[in-house]
Amino acid sequence: MTYKKIGQIAHVSPSTVCKALSGSKEVSAELTQEIIRIAEELGYFEQKRKRKNEYAKSDMITIALICPEIISVFYAGIITSLKKEIEQRGGLTSVYVYDFDEKKLDKIVEQITVRNVADGIVMLSANCPKQHQSIPIVCLHEKELVHDSVFCDTKAYMSDMVGYLKELGHTDIAFVGEPKTEGKLKAFKTVMQTMQIPCPPENLYVLNERFEQIGYQAVEQMMKRNTLPTAVICAYDEVALAMIHSFTGYGVRIPEQVSIMGINDIPMAAYAQIPLSTVCIFQKEQAAIAINMLYDKIFENAQITQHVSIAHRLIARNSTGPVPQKEK
Repeated sequence: MTYKKIGQIAHVSPSTVCKALSGSKEVSAELTQEIIRIAEELGYFEQKRKRKNEYAKSDMITIALICPEIISVFYAGIITSLKKEIEQRGGLTSVYVYDFDEKKLDKIVEQITVRNVADGIVMLSANCPKQHQSIPIVCLHEKELVHDSVFCDTKAYMSDMVGYLKELGHTDIAFVGEPKTEGKLKAFKTVMQTMQIPCPPENLYVLNERFEQIGYQAVEQMMKRNTLPTAVICAYDEVALAMIHSFTGYGVRIPEQVSIMGINDIPMAAYAQIPLSTVCIFQKEQAAIAINMLYDKIFENAQITQHVSIAHRLIARNSTGPVPQKEK
């Protein structure tokens, strides 16, 4: 596929096509988008990638890692695991951060594809693009349907968490998270309903903060109520650790008065003053599977789309215990 053929369909010169596909500002954004669309339909990027891959097995290939942020322990950890897996195979990594901005995400994928700067993409996002399929993509998220994916089933581990607390006698269970953890909240509500445990709105704390601040604010709000929940499931470990710290400052005993659980099993969870009960979602194993799948797409031209759900492990530590006995 040549610039001339693309230009004929787009009614522009081959040099204009070249400039557009090179990201030149001499070509308007609208015309560039139209040329990219035509090139995609004609298989230009797929042919370009295949030509490059003819030499890839003897040269270093590059894998693009796209994530919403790198400030969190969770994303930093999985990026590190992916980078290690790629480098063990002799490859290079490029990390792109889209700041939870879907338009920025689409632009990043477009530039990677058009400029042919990577041989494959690992996407750490719930919003994997449905276009730009001339480059292999593996997503680390369970909502993905079009591209290959590796994930830990949110509903499954939430069911184990709620079930574990129920076995300890807890039926007054709160959830604490943020708008970006809506999927976990949805799973929590579904599981609570399935297990016939009350789930009143006042036990659902969705706060417009991030990380530790969510935990501190949730505790402040809970302390203003006449009664505390007997157990709390937090959207991720940083929130849970902050809640333990804040509750302790108020004189609330963990887990004697309130049991607290997190998600992700970040390194400090096991070494906190009160070790945190949490769920391990096996980041390193997810990274290894994802890179194996991606390399099959790159080198073997694997056609089947796979969705791999890996097991989780509930880790019970000192932050959870039996439901408090009511004072007589």
